[in-house]
Amino acid sequence: MSDNARLSCLIPKRRVPAMISSLLRRLRAQLPCLAAVLLLLAACTPSYNWREIEVADGHARAAFPARVQSETRDIELGGQTLRFTLTMAEVDGAMFAVGHAPLPPAVAADPQARDALGRALRQSLYANLKARPPEPLPGYGDEIVVHGQAGQQPGWLMARVWLTDTMLIDAVAAGTEQSLPRERAQEFVRSVKLRK
Repeated sequence: MSDNARLSCLIPKRRVPAMISSLLRRLRAQLPCLAAVLLLLAACTPSYNWREIEVADGHARAAFPARVQSETRDIELGGQTLRFTLTMAEVDGAMFAVGHAPLPPAVAADPQARDALGRALRQSLYANLKARPPEPLPGYGDEIVVHGQAGQQPGWLMARVWLTDTMLIDAVAAGTEQSLPRERAQEFVRSVKLRK
């Protein structure tokens, strides 16, 4: 027996078009609700997919909002050449990074040289956004917030800087007011924990 024959046995032929018409009317009536649900589901798609990893050669842990990449290069900071590694993730135009550099032996052995290097790193956060650093500078481990110019547009960052006997470490969340919500920046910089 064909599907049409079975259907005609169950439903009289004159009622089939009326039922289809009724279903289409219901579907049309519920279409705005269905569209709203689909939009809400699309809006709930997470851009931030947090994951905790070790950074700074195992000296710290941090929760990043996306898959990370690492890059290592030599930088000049405070009159010293440092081998600086940046572990970073990007979400919606905002950048989340933990940078670290082992201290040169001569700097590691000299508390004043270590502090001068840490001061230079904190000042560079302001210089990168063409902003004037405050005096006194925020302390090690304190949250630093800088507003300024990132290229041709306004930008801002939130950061923390740590100086140990052997390592210089910073955590930075940077973006524009639109691309980087303050809560996400705080969530990132506060997630960074140094190992004892």
